[in-house]
Amino acid sequence: MSELPSKRLRVVLVLEEKTQTNKRVRDVNKPTVKMLSEKYRVRKSTIGDIVRKKSAYMFFSVKRN
Repeated sequence: MSELPSKRLRVVLVLEEKTQTNKRVRDVNKPTVKMLSEKYRVRKSTIGDIVRKKSAYMFFSVKRN
């Protein structure tokens, strides 16, 4: 019999990591989505979501300070 696939672990990035991700995307040496997903150990779609929602993350980041 075949084995059941193992369930993927849920990785939650804190607000600081999300803002760092957005800053890295804006840098001159733009890392690829694949590089960022490997660094933070999340899926590429998660990095895309973070980039799309950057204004919300920046708003909460500024509000915290």
